[in-house]
Amino acid sequence: MIQINISALPWQEFSVVLDGQNCVISLRQVAEHMYCNLTCEEVEIFKGRKVCVGTDINTYPSPNFKGRLRMIDTLGNSDPQYEGLNDRWILVYASENEVLNGDQ
Repeated sequence: MIQINISALPWQEFSVVLDGQNCVISLRQVAEHMYCNLTCEEVEIFKGRKVCVGTDINTYPSPNFKGRLRMIDTLGNSDPQYEGLNDRWILVYASENEVLNGDQ
């Protein structure tokens, strides 16, 4: 599992290499919900996906992205708010076979 460094900002976009995959991730807070976009090797994997704590952000497998993204609440089980990003809420990447907190 890798923690991805994010900022406590209502909108951000950044590049990160995950398991050798060149990715661009954007996070956007709209009202009380956070949404995520993911591009991998210049292929859009998903756009506007609602971020819910305890579930993978990329809920559907894609041949163009290996692994899983998940937001974890270090103080409970609430969905993320930008003010607590990288402090209370952390974004993590896990390879396809890694177990994450909340997996069955």
